[in-house]
Parts: sequence; structure tokens; C-alpha cells
Amino acid sequence: MLLRLPVLRLQWSTFDILTSHFLRSPTKTSGSTAIALALLVALSSAANARPTGLPSAVKPQLASPQPTSSAALPDPKTAKEFNQRGTSRVQNGDLDAAIADFSQAVRLKRDYATAYYNRGTVYASTGNVRAALADYTQVIALKPNNAAVRYSRGLLRANTGDRPGALIDFQQAAALFKQEGNTVFYQKAQDYIKQLQPV
Repeated sequence: MLLRLPVLRLQWSTFDILTSHFLRSPTKTSGSTAIALALLVALSSAANARPTGLPSAVKPQLASPQPTSSAALPDPKTAKEFNQRGTSRVQNGDLDAAIADFSQAVRLKRDYATAYYNRGTVYASTGNVRAALADYTQVIALKPNNAAVRYSRGLLRANTGDRPGALIDFQQAAALFKQEGNTVFYQKAQDYIKQLQPV
């Protein structure tokens, strides 16, 4: 049985899960949460619709930020500032410029997991799955115990037909979600594992 995951739902599951992870993570920085939430809300606005049925525990609790004109965006100098401007550009629907900003952020700070994730998320939303997978893989290299990004990569792999890779990601995500005590996403990962295992 193939996984039936509509592209938009896949992306929103991914955004919600990682945002939820940043909110709970003991090693997060305050900037990580703000950036992840800003990107989540911005891409929601760009899609004009947010799927229903997502667990309330992972839905963002912030008001939707207003798009900023490109002229009003500050001229960034640091990786964090490029990442923030990238999220503003996502709000404005300028995804190519957002990708450029996230790319500059990771050039300035090679271990900036949030910028890799944000860029990967935008790549996924534009259909560039190969680049999204590369960025999610980089986040995993930087944060190997991040259940959310393993789950996100599993979703992308499943939708591209990489069943063995998806199965490994979901198994690792399930184990990490169980350690975190996240029973909702532990069960979701288990459900995908059942769908992907050969009969």
C-alpha cells in the first residue's frame, strides 16, 4: 500500500512537527522558535489555506504577521539576520529570494540547522524534493536526535518512492518521539511504519 499524502498536507505536517519540536527542545534558542513559527505562518498565508485535522498541540499560537514590503527589509549582516529576512520574504511570496537568504545564512554559519530546515521547507513547497532532502539530511547531521526532522524526511522519502529510506526514518523518528514522550507523533510514525513494511 502506498502512502497517500497530498503535497500541501505533507508540508504542513512537516512545518507543524518541527515547530512543535523547537518549542519543546531544551537546546533551542529563542530565535529558532521565532523563525520556525514565522516561516510556518508565512507559508500558511501563501497557501491561502491551512489543512484541518492537525493535532492542536502542534498548531502555532501566534497571530499571523503582516507581510513587509521588500524595501522595508533590513540589510542583513549576520546568519541570523539573513534567516530572518528569508522568513520575511516567504511572507511576501518571494520564495527564490528567501532561498537565497537561507543559503547565505548557512554560508555564514555552516552549522545553522534552522536555516537549513527553513530552506529545505521552502524547497519542498516549490517541489524541489532533492534539495529539500539534502537540507533535511544536513539538519540530521547537525541534530541527530531531532525526531521531527527525521519524520519530515521520512514523509518526503515516502512520497518519492524511497520506501526503505522512509521506513528507516520513521523507525528512528518513532524511537526518538517515544524517548521524548510525544505519544501523538510516536503513533503517527508507527502508522507509517506499518504502511511501509512489506506484507
